[in-house]
Formats: sequence, structure tokens, C-alpha cells
Amino acid sequence: MIYALNFDWLTNLLAILFVVACLYDARYDEYGTLTLSAAAMGLAVMAIELFLKPAFDMAL
Repeated sequence: MIYALNFDWLTNLLAILFVVACLYDARYDEYGTLTLSAAAMGLAVMAIELFLKPAFDMAL
């Protein structure tokens, strides 16, 4: 159960993806599409962690 509610690895993975997307967009893409999508995924993970994790902790 500890591993199921641990979002740290996913947050770190999305941070690495965001940096890679920024580097790629700076070189090849003029609109920054990958950077915006990586940032949106990061915000979604943070929202899941913020809103769902306390509910699971209270249910235990």
C-alpha cells in the first residue's frame, strides 16, 4: 500500500520529461507543444496527489 500511494517517482519522471521536452522544443519546435503537454501532465499528477491521497489516507 505504501508504494501505491507514493507519487514521488512519478513526479520525478515528469520533471525529467519536462526538461527533455524543453530542450527538444528549444531546438526543433517553435510552438512549444511538448513543453506544454509535459507541464499539463505534471499539473495533473500534482492534482491527483493533492486531492486523492488524503482521501485514501482517511479511508485507511
